[in-house]
Amino acid sequence: METGKVLAPKGWKKLCNIKKGNEKENITVLICFTASGKICPPLVVFPYIKPPRAVVENIPKTWVLGRSDSGWMKSEVFYEYIVKELNKWLSDNNIKRPVLLFIDGHKSHMTLALSEACEKNQIILYSLPPNTTHKLQPVDIIVFRPLKVEWKNTIREWQSLPENVNNSVTKTNFYRIF
Repeated sequence: METGKVLAPKGWKKLCNIKKGNEKENITVLICFTASGKICPPLVVFPYIKPPRAVVENIPKTWVLGRSDSGWMKSEVFYEYIVKELNKWLSDNNIKRPVLLFIDGHKSHMTLALSEACEKNQIILYSLPPNTTHKLQPVDIIVFRPLKVEWKNTIREWQSLPENVNNSVTKTNFYRIF
């Protein structure tokens, strides 16, 4: 039962309530970086056949939209992103080949078709052992751990604004906040 109240220390003025979204509605965001710190175009995977107008209008033009029934990463979506988007971005930015791409051992990242395409395009896939990315994956350790903390703080700040008190972060507005 939700009361609409938030339990907090006495005297706190800025309060927010972070609600869990509908578990049937997920999105996945894939972010890649170069060793020099360049950020590749992020991939956002939605569970839509056709994304809502609000999503298309709000997403930065450099971001890539992907689609799966669940909103989770699937091998076909990952393949399309690596072969069509990341490969093009590497060429457009004159990134010297071969490149090394660290991936986790998730099955969506491990297909023969992707391995063959990466070999052809001089992208060396290096799969980290399962259940070790939080310890071994450089981006998880250096970027995503602090990013998660900042994201929670950003949501709290956003929800503490008078115009957002009763609003939630959704798939159509998270780009502006992120």
